[in-house]
Amino acid sequence: MPSRWPIARNAAITPIGMATMRNNVNGTKPRVEESSTSRGDRIQWAALSAHHAETTRRARAAIVDLVRAGYQIGPPLYGYRALRIRVIGLTGHSKLRAVLVPEWHTAAVVRQIFVWRADDGLPFEVIAERLNSDLRQYPPPTPNGRWTARAVARIVTNIKYTGRQVWARTAAGRPVPVEQWVISAPMVHEPLIDERTFRQAQPKQVAAGGGGHVSAA
Repeated sequence: MPSRWPIARNAAITPIGMATMRNNVNGTKPRVEESSTSRGDRIQWAALSAHHAETTRRARAAIVDLVRAGYQIGPPLYGYRALRIRVIGLTGHSKLRAVLVPEWHTAAVVRQIFVWRADDGLPFEVIAERLNSDLRQYPPPTPNGRWTARAVARIVTNIKYTGRQVWARTAAGRPVPVEQWVISAPMVHEPLIDERTFRQAQPKQVAAGGGGHVSAA
């Protein structure tokens, strides 16, 4: 009985069609060539990735230069305020930069914290209790907040109070070794405490070179 859908004897079979028929007979799938669109997408993605990496590298290099020059990156830390100054660059253009200057009231609080810690050896929790006993004299870092042991520890372990600028203390949220930090020369801003007092105030594991880390926020 003849098929209801006969193939015309004179119908042309393209090479692709012949290959498909042979693959079907052999039980293999036809080879699909990569489209030019897919290759273009990969090339575009690689170009964007390279551009992003270069932009990130330049941004980091710019921050490193600012930190080593003694300028403040981000908001000022407790005890200081940011003073905006105009700086003339190598290209002759002027830019605004921030430097740290003591804020008299909170700077006095920072010095008192270091006295209680370095001279009296008080734990962070006890220092926080003393500060909370008179919030008018010892205003906390958070407006309308209260002092905590963690807030005291952040101040005690912050090397910026010695007059240095520091950056890149962490990578992907994890502490990095001190030798990998970006640190400025000493006295790029007015210190609130000296180096000896700072070292004496550190937790024992930090002072002994143990598992602690010094803050640079």
